[in-house]
Amino acid sequence: MDLLYVVNQFPKLSESFVINELYELDKRGHNLSVFALSQPDEQITHTEIEEMDITTYYADNSSLSSLPNLFSKYILNPSVLRQAAFVDDPLNYAHYLHIGKQIMEFIGDRGGVDLIHAHFATPNRLAVSYAAAYYDIPCTITAHAHEIFAPSSIKQLRRVCSRFNHIIVPSEYNKRYLSEEIGINTDMTVVPATTSVKKFEPSNNCVPGRLLTIARLVEKKGHEYAIDAVAELNDQGYDVEYHIVGTGERKDFLRERVSERGIEDNVKFLGHVSDEQLESELYEAELFVLPCVIASNGDRDVAPVALKEAMATRTACLSTCISAIPELITDGHDGILVEPNNSEALTDAISSLLDDPIRREEIAANGRKTVETKFDISQAVDLLEATFDSIQSRGRN
Repeated sequence: MDLLYVVNQFPKLSESFVINELYELDKRGHNLSVFALSQPDEQITHTEIEEMDITTYYADNSSLSSLPNLFSKYILNPSVLRQAAFVDDPLNYAHYLHIGKQIMEFIGDRGGVDLIHAHFATPNRLAVSYAAAYYDIPCTITAHAHEIFAPSSIKQLRRVCSRFNHIIVPSEYNKRYLSEEIGINTDMTVVPATTSVKKFEPSNNCVPGRLLTIARLVEKKGHEYAIDAVAELNDQGYDVEYHIVGTGERKDFLRERVSERGIEDNVKFLGHVSDEQLESELYEAELFVLPCVIASNGDRDVAPVALKEAMATRTACLSTCISAIPELITDGHDGILVEPNNSEALTDAISSLLDDPIRREEIAANGRKTVETKFDISQAVDLLEATFDSIQSRGRN
């Protein structure tokens, strides 16, 4: 198929699930292109980007304030105008039309596409539906996390979802939430956001007492509970070292937390790292810790790719029992789950695995088996391809 992906930024380091998806589709011979609203300000990217030959177009944001640009054959098309009706805010209405026009021009320049797929069901994705209406082609969208659990407007979220032919969700939890809590009636398919298990060799030489978290420094990741657990373990006499990979808005808050607990010698903030260093960190970690919580605005993780990557390296994982994480980890079998917002429970879980290497190895081995059999990128893209093909066939009939 000839597929156009629409995303906010590309290639974005923290959105490895998009890159993994594109990489697998590219390997299977699909003709891919990407329309991104902006280019990330990052010096490091994933190695898969260098191996793909994908045409990428970045939106011209300088033209978004030019009203005369709206008066064109693209925007004045009846199908587009019908699709764009009933947007509440005129300024947003114009903004989405500008983006839609650029997507239409890009599709025209490359000779058309079979289907447009967008990631994240944010209000500006309405622009994708305008382009799809102009060319009379199907459009689909993956609804992830922050945009559905903490939307600026539930009404807008419903409108966005209603404009797409099909919605991809990364978990059964997302599907139930959109259907039961938001009232979405659009057909949905569960396709896990995941990684290539073959990319990661099983870890054999971990550093004793090394704990690892790979996650953006944002509230929903729950870093402070791991920091508190490290402080408690240190007080109990455990020799632990905690590495944190990622950047984000809570960097200063978390550094202050480390200082307050007096564990500066135990905790290292590594920021962004290359793929090579990321794999090294995973291989050296004795335990992977991701104490996810539901943020104050309702945002939450679903089943993070970082957990799947850690499980792929046969590193024992500890997380919490929120959202779709129990769809990935069966507590006590291929990982340990504790209640969220509970550093004491996390401390006990970490110490129990540090004290019992046989159990830790069993959990780590089962984790690898789980992602191999249920969450490899090849299986996810099988589902995605089947969904795209079904929707495209429906449009031809």
